[in-house]
This record gives sequence, C-alpha cells and structure tokens, in this order.
Amino acid sequence: MTKMQKKYKKGAAVNFISRNQALRKLQLTLADFRRLCILKGIYPVEPKNRRKANRGRLANKTYYLAKDIRFLTHEPIIDKFRNMKTYLRRLTKAKARNEKTREETLRNNRPFYKLDHVVRERYPSFADALRDLDDCLTLIFLFSNFPLLKKLYEPRLRLCRRLSVEFLHYVITSGSLKKCFISVKGYYFQVEIRGEIITWIIPHKLGHKQPADVDFKIMATFLEFYTTLLGFVNFRLYSDLGLVYPPKLNFAATTSLSTLCSEDEFSDEFLASLGLPIMKKPDSNPVDQVEVDQEAAQLLGNTEADEENRRKEEESKKLQKLFSKCKFFIGREVPREMFAFVIRACGGNVSWDKTMCPGASYDVSDETITHQLVDRPKLHDMVVNRVYVQPQWIFDSINARELLPVDKYLPGSVLPPHLSPFVEEKEGDYVPPERFGQRQAEEDIEEETIKEVPSINLVENNAYLNGNLKRKRPETEETTVKPSTKEERKRAMRVESGQVQNVNVSNIVKRKADEEKRLREMTIPKKQKRLYDKIKFSQKKKRQEVEKLKRKRADHDKNTKQNSSNDKKKQMKLS
Repeated sequence: MTKMQKKYKKGAAVNFISRNQALRKLQLTLADFRRLCILKGIYPVEPKNRRKANRGRLANKTYYLAKDIRFLTHEPIIDKFRNMKTYLRRLTKAKARNEKTREETLRNNRPFYKLDHVVRERYPSFADALRDLDDCLTLIFLFSNFPLLKKLYEPRLRLCRRLSVEFLHYVITSGSLKKCFISVKGYYFQVEIRGEIITWIIPHKLGHKQPADVDFKIMATFLEFYTTLLGFVNFRLYSDLGLVYPPKLNFAATTSLSTLCSEDEFSDEFLASLGLPIMKKPDSNPVDQVEVDQEAAQLLGNTEADEENRRKEEESKKLQKLFSKCKFFIGREVPREMFAFVIRACGGNVSWDKTMCPGASYDVSDETITHQLVDRPKLHDMVVNRVYVQPQWIFDSINARELLPVDKYLPGSVLPPHLSPFVEEKEGDYVPPERFGQRQAEEDIEEETIKEVPSINLVENNAYLNGNLKRKRPETEETTVKPSTKEERKRAMRVESGQVQNVNVSNIVKRKADEEKRLREMTIPKKQKRLYDKIKFSQKKKRQEVEKLKRKRADHDKNTKQNSSNDKKKQMKLS
C-alpha cells in the first residue's frame, strides 16, 4: 500500500513563498530585501492559483519563487548589509558621546561592497550585457543631467556624468549611431554595437524640480548596479576598439585654455565637450565585427548573410561620412552637447563660441565654415559663403541617410514635420507624405492609371469565362440586316480578323479572391468565428482611423495653400 501524500507538501504551496516568509528566512528588513532583490534581478511572480500557493487562504500577498529565495541565502552582500548596520550604530554612538577621534576612525574604516560578481553572474556573455543596456543608459543619462545635490549623493552623480561621456565618445569614434529623434521627453538615440540595437533617451537640460511622488532610494539602488554594469561595458568597448581607457585627449593641456574652469576640472570639461578626438593605443588592432561576420558567412557558405552584411557595411560607412565635407558652427541658442555629439558621430567638424563652453576649436569668423546652426528668426550679420540652417536639419538628414535640401530649414521658416524614424509603418497604416522627404506622388499616379484601365462586366461578358456562351449585344451596337440571296450569304461567311478586348485582369483576380475568401469564412467554426469577427472589427476601426487622418491631412494642405495664396495677394497689394 502506497504512502498517503500529505496536503501542501508539493506543487504551488512549495514552489512559492510570500514576502514575509522570505524576510524571516533571510533575516533582513524590508528595505534591505528590496535592495538585494533589485541588485540580484529577482522580482515578484504571480502564481496561477493563489489559493493553492497560500495553502487554501485567499489573502492578498506578494509571492516570490522559493528557489530564488534559497539562491539569495548564499549571497555575500547580506553580510555587508549587516556590517553597514553595525557601522552606523557605532557611528551614531560616537557622535552622541562627542568622541571625535573614534568618529574619524570609524569614517575612515567605512565598510563597502562591490557588485562585480553580481554583474558577471547576471550577464555571462558580453552580448547579454549589451542587450540589457537600454534602461541602464536611460537612467544614467537622467542622473547625469541632475544638479549636484547632497540629497542625490554627489559622488554618484559625478560618476554618472563620467560614464555617460565615455559612452558618447565611444559612439563618436566607432560611428555606430543609426537613428536619432527629438521629442518632448528628450533626445532619442539608437546605436548598433556588435549586432545589438541599443536605444535610450537623453532628457532636455531644464531646471530641476524634485518631484514628491518619486522614490529616489529605489532609483539609487538601480543606479548603483547600472553604474557598475556600464563601467564594465565601457572598458570592454574601448579595449576592442583600441582606445585608451579612461579616455584622454590627443593634445597637451595648457593653462591658457582653462579660463572657464579650474585646473582640476580642465581635462574633464574638455573631454565632456565632445568636440575633440580621444587618444588611441599605439600598435592596436581594433576588432571589426563586420569583417568577423563576413568571414563567418564565407566559412559557412551563407551567401544571403554575406550580402546582408555588405549592405549594412555600405550603409554604415555612408552614414559615418555624412558630414565629412561639412564644417559646422553651433549658435549660442542651440543645445550644444547633443548636436556636437550627433555631428561628430557622422564625421563632421563642429565648434562653438569660446565663452559658451571649453573645447572650441575655431571661431565664428572662420571662413571655412560651411553650415551654421541657428534658432533665431532673423540674423543681422550673415556671411555669404555659409549656409544658415535650423537644428532640425541635422536630425532629418541623419534619418534620411543623405544631406537634405536646406530650403525648408532656413532661419525663420516654418519647419516640416519631424517624423520619428523608430515608427515602422505596417500594411494598412497611415504613412505621412513627408516620410524622409518623399511625397506620395508616385502612388497617386498609380491610382490614376488603375482608374483609367477599362473593366468588363462578367455577367454581360461571360463569353470571356465560358466560350460556349455568346456575348450579349449592348443596345448601342448597330444591328445588321440578314442576307437574303445565296451570294450575299457567301460574302457574309468570310473570316475577319478579331479585335483584342481590354480586360482588367486584376479586377477579375480580385473578385475571384474575394469569393474564395467569403467561402472560407463560411467554414469557420462558431468559437473561432467570434475571434475572427473581433479581428475584422479592429481592422475596420484601423481603416477608419487611417481615412480620418488622410482627410485631416488633405484639409490641412488645402488650408495652407489658401493661406499662402492670401499672403501673396496681400504682399502684391502692399507693393
């Protein structure tokens, strides 16, 4: 006789554990437990059956996997948390007793811990780390734009600033920038590193107002892990590209250039300007991932992968040299850092006013400047052999992979819509006419040609489908008189050359496909028919929204034409 199984000894009751049970098992406070889970990448889970997981009770609890909690019991960071509590207790006691020497000794022996083993544990390969770099970069760039406040721990903010500048310098040197976009939230950038697509946001530099509904302690815990991760990634990327890490500039520092900052901050400020190249290692052989992929494709005999890699390499080289023949000067009203980064990532030279920021390589009076970025409606002193454009032209040219005409981007002119390159239109979606500067004139011509092609009526012209049936004569055709004599009948029997009918084959094929589709819809079971009807309804709503956007766009174009014509008439009257 088999042994009777006891209740709640296997299954969901054993696989899941509540948060309070985990706290008692690890002997940690709730704050330390949250911090440990964030660092180790362990998050709550929802069991399929809460009653079984909670042993028959329906209490609202937060559950974790029991194997994850068992995994945390061997973490050495827990001991560091306990040492930190002991340290804070001793430091508080020394302060209360006014023991200055003991307090200084305790501060010099503050316990600390490293997260290097956690990074290696969570990301076994470098590709895994690159794949999880989106949120890391977004948070680090967010904190790098904060002012140096004591509440936000000033040393960590400086570390974020340094790591973000290092990553931007790598993108500039490697030329891995692919897409960029300006929105209300900030600047969106996308790069491709070792075949991995990385997208992040850099917020606008505005006045800082600390929100009351944001828990900066939790964000600081994420930041603590992300700074360690980005430090590892930057070191590996610089090593593969043959660059000196930490990055250094190619020129020697002089005190005459450090008028805007102190001598201690001189190298950091010039490095953060993003306008000067960084130093490379002597006799270094950088790893070209595109060549590695091509060699692997040749060994495997995959011609399609080889062609795809060649196409990507040609496109990336074209983008890297997009601004190679241009020399830019950024005005004081334009955000300097982001546009300097974008221009240099595409091979251009850029500078700005020396009083604006350190690192300017030439002045506004330089005659070799080809483009000047301005964001003002009018300019008084303009150079003849120089193009004055608004900053949006830079981002639109990068997304279009070519230098766009500057007629629509002149100072004071109304800019064209700034379309996002991250939106990929699917079949049936609304596509704006200005998608990368291409109008839909070709599509309109195709629609007109389709309308001009004559179509036949299958019911009246069924001779096309069935040769045994005769085509009905339309009323417009003239009726011929039957021959009466034998000679007239012989003359009428002579063979004449036939005429080619203009048949719209596409219309016939479409009708056949619609009929087959209708027959297939009739064979759908009742359960699946409901789901099919929902899908069709959503498609119908989508088509209605697309038509609505097209009508709104047509009305907008009509109004703009009328306004422009009215303005011209007013100018003619005034003149």
